[in-house]
Amino acid sequence: MPRKILEVTEVTVAEVGKILERAKEGELGEFQRRVLEYAQKFSKLKADKAKKLMKELTSSFPVESKEAAQIVNCMPKTVGELRAILTVKGKIYTTEQLQEIIKTIDKYRD
Repeated sequence: MPRKILEVTEVTVAEVGKILERAKEGELGEFQRRVLEYAQKFSKLKADKAKKLMKELTSSFPVESKEAAQIVNCMPKTVGELRAILTVKGKIYTTEQLQEIIKTIDKYRD
């Protein structure tokens, strides 16, 4: 039976891991188990902190939710790393804006 998409929401790798962890042991298929493994291995933040950071990035800076999710997934440490993530869309950010974003990210680092 075909499934109907009700809502599309950008989530971070950490949030995906939290969603999959709620499933019971036998409920996950092979693909979901691999995604859960990936999420556990490569998440840079806990799901709740990742969600808060994503919300802060989208509300405080001219960053779309897709970009914010990518930033949270990568947790860039330098302006150069951040610029590489954000220039894909073709928007231009000043160095000052990028430094402010890095400061915001640093507040959430473990």
